[in-house]
Amino acid sequence: GGLVQLDWPPVEGVWSAYADEAQLELALMNLIINARDSMPAGGTVTVRGTNRKAAGDEVGLPDGDYVVLSVEDTGSGIPCDMLQKVLEPFFTTKGVGKGTGLGLSMVYGFATQSGGAIRLESEVGAGTQVELWLPRAPQGDVSVLRPIDLPAPELVSLCRLRILLVDDHAAVRATTAAMLHDLGHEVAVFEGGAEMLTVLEAAPHDFDLLITDYAMPLLSGTDVIHEARILRPDLPAIIVTGYADKGAIARRPTDVTVVSKPFDEFAIRDAIDAVCVGKLPLVAAG
Repeated sequence: GGLVQLDWPPVEGVWSAYADEAQLELALMNLIINARDSMPAGGTVTVRGTNRKAAGDEVGLPDGDYVVLSVEDTGSGIPCDMLQKVLEPFFTTKGVGKGTGLGLSMVYGFATQSGGAIRLESEVGAGTQVELWLPRAPQGDVSVLRPIDLPAPELVSLCRLRILLVDDHAAVRATTAAMLHDLGHEVAVFEGGAEMLTVLEAAPHDFDLLITDYAMPLLSGTDVIHEARILRPDLPAIIVTGYADKGAIARRPTDVTVVSKPFDEFAIRDAIDAVCVGKLPLVAAG
């Protein structure tokens, strides 16, 4: 594709946001990746941070101090009738293997859970601007932006596992891997099943769990599990998916649980904890 330039000018005096630093980084990464993908012929992605004193009816938030992070592209834009739909989980305008439709829905979920919101403006042929509104951190409280080395006790899994993670969407893969790290696990990440199977074949007993997306090019999630269990018959597995064809997913092995996207740390933790105790549930909803 064409050259994409990232313009991220430094701004003095922007307040600290009252939000989890790791999740904020992943949210920004999702927005930047979406912006890049909207410009196959090249263009510019501009990231800015500003202070806003009040929200009012503008984004449906109460009046107050907010940090607004905006990501703007010069891409193809989004038609007006799709502006609200793009915030829905699994809605995507991309082809199979090009995206899951989770990027903006994940950012929306993070924003609302943090007491903020998303504002979306777009013009077909001109580009899109996404504003991420987050509450200002209490003055003097710098802990909200300090990296945390250890996960909170209530989020730690019952056991520490070596996990194989397969997902063809880069942003979702990175988000899921970050969750798994936060839960205390070691994670090996792969874009596709074939790549993962090569690693598993070389060391079939070096891993404790396979977590795979379902709808992927070449090998589906059930295909990946089938091939993996030829190499390691007792390998536990979890499918994470937003795929609508429940009949197809129902043809998975009976001991494979399904976690619905989008999910949070608690949903994936519960599914993994079932592996830790040796008993998998059938479905774990996010």
